Amino acid sequence: MKNNALPSFRQRGLSLSSLNVPRRYHLPIILLRTLCFIPSVLGTLYNTQQAWGVPIRDSGGAITLKSTESDYWVASIWCVLAGYWSWILTTSMMRRWLYHYEISNAIVRLLTLTFVNWSISAFVCSKIESDRPIRIWMTICLILLISNVLKLCFGTSPKYHQKTEDVLQSPVRINLKSTAVKVLVLPLTVVTFLTTFVALQQLDGLQYTTSQLMMHQPFGLNHNDLSIATTTTAAISSSTMLILIISSWSPEAFERRQMLRKTDLKLAMDSNNNNNNVAYRFVIGQPPSARSQMLMGPRIENESETYRDMLLVPASDLHTDKSRKVFEAFRWSLKFKYDYLVKSDDDVFVRWDTVKNELRALGRQSAYWKGLVYRNMAPDALGVDKTINADYPLPILPSYTSGTMYILSQDVVNLIVGIDSPQRFVSAEERNLGIWLFGYNINPIHDYRVQDGSACEQNQIAKRFKNKKLGEMQTMYDNIINGREQCTSLDTSTCGLCYPCRDKKDDWRASSLSCDQFKGVTDRHSSPYLKVSGPDVKDTLAPSVVGENDDWIIDGLLSQRTSKFSETDDWHLLYWVCWTSDPSTFTDRHWRALELVWVHEPRAVIFMISNTLPKDFFQDYTHHGYEIHVVHFNKENLLNWHWYFGPGTLDWLRDWDKWENGKFFYWHLTDYIRCLLLYNYGGTYMDMDALWIRVPPDHNLEFIGSDYSSLISDREWTLDDEGLYLPQGLMRFKRGWALFREMCESAFSSYSYDPECFNCHGPKAITSYVREHRAALELAGFTILPREVLYPASYLEIHRYLLANPLAEQELKTKIVVNSWNIHLFGKMTNHLPIEKGSLVDLVLRRFDLDIPHRDTATNNAVISSTGAWTVPMRLVGPRNYIYRYMSPFTHIPQESTDSRRRALQQPAAGRFQGLDRIYVRGGPSVIDKVQVTLEVAFGKLKIGVPASPDFIKDTIELKDASQKDINVILNSLVYSPSPLLAANGGRDRMSVLVEYSDGERDEVLVDVIVVESEEDGEI
Repeated sequence: MKNNALPSFRQRGLSLSSLNVPRRYHLPIILLRTLCFIPSVLGTLYNTQQAWGVPIRDSGGAITLKSTESDYWVASIWCVLAGYWSWILTTSMMRRWLYHYEISNAIVRLLTLTFVNWSISAFVCSKIESDRPIRIWMTICLILLISNVLKLCFGTSPKYHQKTEDVLQSPVRINLKSTAVKVLVLPLTVVTFLTTFVALQQLDGLQYTTSQLMMHQPFGLNHNDLSIATTTTAAISSSTMLILIISSWSPEAFERRQMLRKTDLKLAMDSNNNNNNVAYRFVIGQPPSARSQMLMGPRIENESETYRDMLLVPASDLHTDKSRKVFEAFRWSLKFKYDYLVKSDDDVFVRWDTVKNELRALGRQSAYWKGLVYRNMAPDALGVDKTINADYPLPILPSYTSGTMYILSQDVVNLIVGIDSPQRFVSAEERNLGIWLFGYNINPIHDYRVQDGSACEQNQIAKRFKNKKLGEMQTMYDNIINGREQCTSLDTSTCGLCYPCRDKKDDWRASSLSCDQFKGVTDRHSSPYLKVSGPDVKDTLAPSVVGENDDWIIDGLLSQRTSKFSETDDWHLLYWVCWTSDPSTFTDRHWRALELVWVHEPRAVIFMISNTLPKDFFQDYTHHGYEIHVVHFNKENLLNWHWYFGPGTLDWLRDWDKWENGKFFYWHLTDYIRCLLLYNYGGTYMDMDALWIRVPPDHNLEFIGSDYSSLISDREWTLDDEGLYLPQGLMRFKRGWALFREMCESAFSSYSYDPECFNCHGPKAITSYVREHRAALELAGFTILPREVLYPASYLEIHRYLLANPLAEQELKTKIVVNSWNIHLFGKMTNHLPIEKGSLVDLVLRRFDLDIPHRDTATNNAVISSTGAWTVPMRLVGPRNYIYRYMSPFTHIPQESTDSRRRALQQPAAGRFQGLDRIYVRGGPSVIDKVQVTLEVAFGKLKIGVPASPDFIKDTIELKDASQKDINVILNSLVYSPSPLLAANGGRDRMSVLVEYSDGERDEVLVDVIVVESEEDGEI
């Protein structure tokens, strides 16, 4: 058997016992020998770290050419070779020393060799630039190679590999050539081959993929012959559009371009085949390799000559450099004038006809950015991107739009490429767009019709197709030009992002995504950092066009999207109530709740949303001129009227049959409808157990009430530690508040709806939302009223107001009317309790009584009126004394003036006769032939009407064929203002209200007016 002069790891002859080394020295010598690995281990760790750190170093683009990841990985291989040769040299020398010297002397020499090894390695690393890792470790390997060759030639002897007694008996012959080949030549050959291979690959791709080498190259192919009419030369109603379709050098991309020319790009043409306002280019970068240039170059040149629609930009064509390619295409686009730039990809079918028509209708806009918007997304939420994860310190990305398709106005493009400082680049170009535009305060407009995935929806405007399904582009195009739905014969089983997912697979909500139809897509389980609400708390609702996007529910009054009053100054006249119980449960207190609305606001228009009451249920009131309309609802009506906020609530309504048998369903349905009504139409929503005692002092005030919960467990979601929450029994808002939409899309999503939770979809839902967004909401005019304004008694105390009380009148005058606008009876707690005579509620109902005869629905026989008959005389009701106080309107008082705002809530509008000062008529026939109303004041001035008449001291208004409502509208509009002397010094005035009827009857109210100086306001 032949032994090698230099040992390898597989030889058993390496045992220290063969050299007669005592056993107690085995471990120290092995550890000392292992120290020779330290330089190579440190080098390997350093190079590995540097390789992983290249994305950090080059984030945003390297300024100079430096070592690549491949360079560091190859350097690590040389480190391993250096460690191997160092081990061979150390082991060979150790054997020699152990043979010739004592153990202690051999250990000293071993330490010396290790120190020399370390020193030489450190010296080489210090003399060669750290960015040349391969050169460093090739040099160290060269030194070790020479050392091993010298040792092999001059220091090899068989006696170092056998026990002393064996050397004399059977001397070993050493094959130096075989040893050199195994230990030196073969490892060196392998490592050199790998190094050469990687170097050739990098050298081949350097000129094709290095952006620094392309910066000064010109644009190529059809880069100058762009034909597009600017807006100044085109028709005023037109908008010019430049389309950039990102493509590549691959054969598959060539096929995709051909398909797009045969299909969707034809949709960009006008009916006369003229596209003077639209131009497009397929954008490709520099060839990614010599092979690609050789194979695809002639085909692309021929394609360019044939179609004249190719653009070659000075950027790499690799997918990881797509952002650079897009950036260079943007830079090229600024050579031309256009209104909008639309970016898409060559695997995307775009409804260019729809896009073009919408931009034409929009006209020229500035700071315009539209697409499928992603907001508050973590860098790795939709997949890991090393180029951004490596050095992006924030938990979320700026808002960005999907790269499938997005639209930019030219001024936005100029912001991206028109700056002198270098831009940052990451591989995901859609995220890069958000980074480029971050800081310019340009908010992208969300368009859910742009889809990233494979879904096909009928109103989709951008859809990706895989290469294997490229032929489906032709199918979609044929469907469009033949008037069929675009997804006919295509797979529609997948749910599109932000679309309803009922009966479809791949529900996007299962991926922890949520979608807001105005703001875009967000991650439901984003990082736990504190979120600050944005300033946009109101949605801009699309205008209603009856016959196009809207239809009437009640002709001329209520449509599916808006109402006659919603966009006017009279929005506060809208009142909404719901009733889902049997008509027989509609008791007198419910009739009176409606009457109290008209007592205080006779012009109010009430919509009763019901699935049980007949259309003519309130005909006794409509005959007296008051407006109340029963709107029947059911599942089909809600769906047909588009009474849903988005995909979540649409799925929830479609699953009506699934939820209907739940014990809380109709409570939840009422919670849902009230939010939808306020969002779509605005106005006042009130429960049927809410009793008005005076109207808000400012009709522009948007408000919700507050109350306190006594349950400790509720502190998790209440507004403060004392249990303050927001009941929904009475609310007034203008249309479009986003909180109603966002709250319902979360609480009433078919994916998250909890039918067993009574309170989760009402007060808890809105309180939780307001808790998170309170500052932004209040800044926009959202007012949370003190508890006593709408809920003077809690649900645990409200029964007291129904009990007879000798002090009830005093409490009403000194406490309730002063601090409150409304008394909420909490019907669930009080419907079974009688209203006792002499109770506070009894006083309110007797004080504010229109006395319109109506049938008792409980018995269907008795007539409810003051006379117990259908005939009731008309009477004028008014106060004996009226105190005039001046107070700035609530909405004009700064929020920090808490006390002033609270007093403004407590006081009626100056000069208006509200609350217990209300002047109105009750009873009487449904129509009176002739009525004269005479108003007179001694010192001050009066005015009436909407809009208000000029000031007068005495005036007579004559009404013909007047209803009770007509008279009360005049009386309700009465406004008193004191003379300058009274306003400055205070004093008394005298006012007379006289109502004369055609039958000779007359009623008069004389009012003593007490004018209080403004500085005394706090003392009265």
